[in-house]
Amino acid sequence: MRPGAMLVKWRLMLTTLPYVAVAVGAKLGLHYAGFEGLVDFSDVGLVLGGGVFLIGFMLAGTMADFKESERLPGEAACSLETLEETFAQAALGRPTIDGPRLRRTVLEVTEAVLRWMRGRAGTPSVLTDIERLRDCAQELERGGAGPYAGRSLNELHALRRTLTRVHVISRTGFLPSGYALLEALTAAIFILLGVSKFKNSISEAALVAFVVLIYVYMLRLIRDIDDPFEHSDDGSTGAAEVDLFPLVELRDRLAARVAAEAAAQPSVVGSAPASTTMR
Repeated sequence: MRPGAMLVKWRLMLTTLPYVAVAVGAKLGLHYAGFEGLVDFSDVGLVLGGGVFLIGFMLAGTMADFKESERLPGEAACSLETLEETFAQAALGRPTIDGPRLRRTVLEVTEAVLRWMRGRAGTPSVLTDIERLRDCAQELERGGAGPYAGRSLNELHALRRTLTRVHVISRTGFLPSGYALLEALTAAIFILLGVSKFKNSISEAALVAFVVLIYVYMLRLIRDIDDPFEHSDDGSTGAAEVDLFPLVELRDRLAARVAAEAAAQPSVVGSAPASTTMR
């Protein structure tokens, strides 16, 4: 388990507990103030059942986008790595095409996509960075590698489509009218809990805590799932986010290849004078 993963797992639960404590404290305060309630808790069962049904409906809808979102970082990483391989293949035997520079460009674009998905750059910025890959494809065309230029444009199209889908999922919420009904029903349930009668103070505290925990936790969880790209490097935002490890691992692989290529170039250049002297 990654460092801090346990805290991320329980963060939503821990930050929901203050709502539970406030609700239980308010209910017990009314109880000890002499307010016994107006309706039996058993009469609230129909409303609780309706709330559970609505929670299930909203959760199913947001989970559909979340499951799709889990594929998107991997698809973006595949497109970027295929572009890097296409550029490397096109540069073989073509001295007019600067293969190392093209690989560095793919690395820089990968870093730009990661910054964008982590909320550190805007969408216009990342789209501008992606245009550099189009310039690389044009360089392949000018260098006599037309078929490779066509392949790279296809991968660039796939990359743009993936990032556009990420942008749409992140900006659009699932069924705002459904959220309105769920929030109104949750508020009604909390009011009914406040005026409900219980057999004793122990069951009162336990049932109020249980109901409030479920409804507040699930409402916050659904909202969190609805935007699965609320990322930050320190994990301070979002508790149900899509993991970006495919892009992170690709960036590390590209950085290693760029570093190895840069380390090999001086030795190749430095060997030329020695061979001339021998002749």
